[in-house]
Amino acid sequence: MFNRILVPLDGSTLAERALPHVEQFARIFGSSIFLLQVLDPTSYHENPDSIDPLSWKIRKAEADIYMSGVAARLRENLGGSTTDTGGLLNRDKEKKRSRVEYSIREGKTAENIVSFAHSENIDLLVISTHGSGGLSRWNISSVTQKVINLIYLPVLLIRTYCPPRVEDDRVRYRRILLPIDSSRRAEYALSAGVALAEGEMSMDLASETTDFSNHPKAAGASSPKTKLILATVIKPPEYPIPEPFPVEIIQLSEQLMYFSRQAASNYLNEMKERLSVECETRVIENKDVSSAIQELTSQEGDVDLVVLCAHGYTGKSTFPYGSVARNYMDYGTKPVLVIQDVPRSTVPPTAAEIAAEKSGGR
Repeated sequence: MFNRILVPLDGSTLAERALPHVEQFARIFGSSIFLLQVLDPTSYHENPDSIDPLSWKIRKAEADIYMSGVAARLRENLGGSTTDTGGLLNRDKEKKRSRVEYSIREGKTAENIVSFAHSENIDLLVISTHGSGGLSRWNISSVTQKVINLIYLPVLLIRTYCPPRVEDDRVRYRRILLPIDSSRRAEYALSAGVALAEGEMSMDLASETTDFSNHPKAAGASSPKTKLILATVIKPPEYPIPEPFPVEIIQLSEQLMYFSRQAASNYLNEMKERLSVECETRVIENKDVSSAIQELTSQEGDVDLVVLCAHGYTGKSTFPYGSVARNYMDYGTKPVLVIQDVPRSTVPPTAAEIAAEKSGGR
């Protein structure tokens, strides 16, 4: 599913907060990891002084040393694992070494990340909300915002402003929240959520087997089970009349909500029976779907990952994300995996893109 993962880095510890998640995805999906750092030279308009060639060479050399070190660390972490998840972890030394590559490019950061992702047939972008610019009052930095708006690929967004929850220096996805609106488009994200849960369970099974063979006393100690939380939000009907509403309308509304709850519960329970992983279901009533998901993740404080489809049944393909996915990307507090259901080739260029193409970016 995610065979080729791209991770943009800029030398900051904030950007590196994405790396534990990258490692876990690589373990589960057997992915190749591509690290990318873009060196953006200061333009003439920002700084009239010309760039010193020697300083630029030193900067490139420092970037190469940094990226080489990160790649080596990732190879060591992935290669040193003793857990075998059904053959996903390759034990051949040369293939381990080839699983992590890095590249350094020069130019505009966001544009280079997007072009690299498309030219290298990347399946998943893993990116932190903030990087070398530091934390700010804005939930997502300008560079990250530009990238996710134009990449049109599945995106795993890591919240650098939230303290990381790491067990034994490794990210685990024990409770995965998957909001779904019963549409075929929203169900597009199901396969990713199920694959992640299955991968976590395979790791647990392999780990328990290893513990049993090497440490018999530890066999009775079991780790928390991975669960997929399926949630749907039903909205009360809206009326184009002022309150107080007539009794007849209130009664019809209550009847409609009753049948909606029943239908939503039946849908989620049928979905739960079909899936191969352990599931819980939630039916929420709220006038605003985005607010309901935000409140649910706050109530379910132990959620490790939210998985969403970029669009639901009301989403328009002319925009990279529907309102629900966009709202959670902008204002959520948990790592979120957004599965893109619209290929870039089907989206017409914006007026800004057309103007930039004509002017050559100037």
